[in-house]
Parts: sequence; C-alpha cells; structure tokens
Amino acid sequence: MNEIEKLRKEVREVDKEIIKLIAKRLSITKKIGGNKKKKGIPLKDWKVEKEVIKNALEVASEENLSQELIKTIMQNIITESKIQQEILHYSSYSGDKEDILIIGGLGEMGLWFANFFANQGHNVFIHDTKGKSKHFKSFDSLANAVKEASCILLAVPFEIMPEIIEKIIQLEFKGTVFDIASLKDNSKSAIEKALRCGISYTSIHPMFGPKVSTLSDRIICLCDCGNTKATEKVKTFFKDTSATIVEIPLKKHDRIISYVLALSHIINIIFMKALMDGEYDYAELKKVASTTFVSQMGTTKEVITENSDLYYAIQKFNPFKNDLYDRLEQALKYVIESVLKGNKKDFTKIMKDGKRWIDTSEQD
Repeated sequence: MNEIEKLRKEVREVDKEIIKLIAKRLSITKKIGGNKKKKGIPLKDWKVEKEVIKNALEVASEENLSQELIKTIMQNIITESKIQQEILHYSSYSGDKEDILIIGGLGEMGLWFANFFANQGHNVFIHDTKGKSKHFKSFDSLANAVKEASCILLAVPFEIMPEIIEKIIQLEFKGTVFDIASLKDNSKSAIEKALRCGISYTSIHPMFGPKVSTLSDRIICLCDCGNTKATEKVKTFFKDTSATIVEIPLKKHDRIISYVLALSHIINIIFMKALMDGEYDYAELKKVASTTFVSQMGTTKEVITENSDLYYAIQKFNPFKNDLYDRLEQALKYVIESVLKGNKKDFTKIMKDGKRWIDTSEQD
C-alpha cells in the first residue's frame, strides 16, 4: 500500500469517527428535547444556539480552521437536532380530537395539512372537485362532508374562496372554519357574512410550502377575523409544535404580504427574465459565477419552479400591487440613475442606509 492509500485509509477512519460522534450528539440532543418538552421549554433557544456557535468558533480558531466552515457545519447539526427533537417531542396535540374536513385536500398544501392533522390524531377527510384521495376518506358531496365535520379547512385558490365560504353558509355549518389563503382581502365580505351566520371563522397563512417536512423555524400567520373562540381553537392545533405563530390583523395582512411575497417573487422573476434575454446561457455564466450570483440563482430557481398560477395570482390579486410596483419602479430608477449620472454619494448612501436598516431590525 503506497503512502497516498495509507492516508486515504486514515481519512476514511476519521470520517467514520466524525459520523459516530455526530450520531452520539444527536442522541444526546434527542434526550434534551424530551426533557425540554416535559418542562414546557420551547424547542428553539436562540441564546443556547448562539453559545454553541460561539464555542465552536473558538475551537476552530485554536485549531486554525476556517470559521465559516465550522459555523456552517454546526448550523447544519443544530438544524438536524431541532428536526429530530420536533419529530419525537414537539409534534403532538394535547386538545380534543377533531373531525376535520379539508376542502381542496388534493392540492399540495391541502395534502400537507391532511397529513399533519392525521399525524396529530385527528379524523381527516376531504372534498375536492379533482376527485378522491387514496389515503383519506373522500366525499363527492360537500353537503355530506360538512355533516361529519367539527372543523373545516379551506385549502382552495383564494380567487374562489368567497364562493366556497358562501356554500358553507348555505349548508348552515356552525362549526369552526379557517383558511390558508395567501391573500385575504377578496374574502373579507364573505368572511363577515359567515360570522353573522354563526360560523366560527378565522384565518391563517403558513409561510412555507408543501415541501416542508417539519415546523421547526417555520412561521404561521394568524389573522383573527372577529371570532376569538375560532382563533384560539385553531391556535391550539400548533401550540404543541415548534412553529412560530405571528398574529397579524386581517386588514394588515395583504399589505405586509405585498412586500414579503409579491415583491420578493417579482424581483427574482425579473432577475431571471433579464438573464434569459442576455447573450449568455446559464452554463456559461455558471463557469464564472460569484458567490452572490450563486446565492441569487439558488433563490431564483426556487421561485421559478413553484406553482406559476399561484405566483401570478399573488401578484394580480394583491390590492396593494399598484403601490408596490410604483415603489419598485422608483427604487430601480433611483439606483440606475445614481450610476448613470455618476452620483457615487447616492449609490453609497443606499448601501449604508440599507445595512443600518437591517442591523437595527436584527438588534430588536
């Protein structure tokens, strides 16, 4: 065996030890998760995570290792630890089991929630015009489905949400109804009517897609529609999970979403369009890609591979789109003109002010 093969063998042995140590660490953090759950301690503890990273970077410095490398490794290990803790200890439900009808249960998010509620022990069944589910009891008739439900989740496109709410009103359902619509404004009148007719209605907006496997580090917006009982009931579905619940007034939701979703989506789509209209193909650009380009392309690829109908609807039906596009146009014009007119001061100010804006928010 030559020297290179000997060294490679040593590397394999070291790799094996590293993997064993990671497994040992995960085994310990699983036990920590169980103890945290028993004591009512939240899954996420930013202070502890910060201390873990700090300690790791101190060791990296002592060993003359790349701080960025060690930070990335530790962040991935911490993330895996939280996922394991959530699966074992933070995915339970301590309330009364419900009979949950999911209208639109064959859609991607409808199916995600069907599995989520079923895993919590609820009785889940669906109604969807696309057909029947292979895994959940299905109803062709909405009227028959409603009769068996204590709760109804609306997982239909927000464009038809008012129509579905009206059907539920006509069927005289008196239980709890909640939706997961990305936009709320077009359903406000229907929601108000539902409340007047005795339906306990509230609304949520999961800020994640159907590919998510756990709720660790995930945000769910909760919009009270005027029925506190419904809002508190729906909140209990996520009380024992690791999701972060952020309460937003219904009238404020679409305004915030115009920035968080519509603006971020359209900037990436514009970025993609500009690249496609250029003279180089992606393969050529990748050969000389900077870290910024690689990072931006990663986000852009996620956006353009999502549901194009949904993403168009988020742009088209947001009531604040005109104001948003005006701001985008003004910002783009300001930045470009600062360069074309040689105004370095304005260009630099944008970057400095932007850093200050972000730093201030992160300190809160």
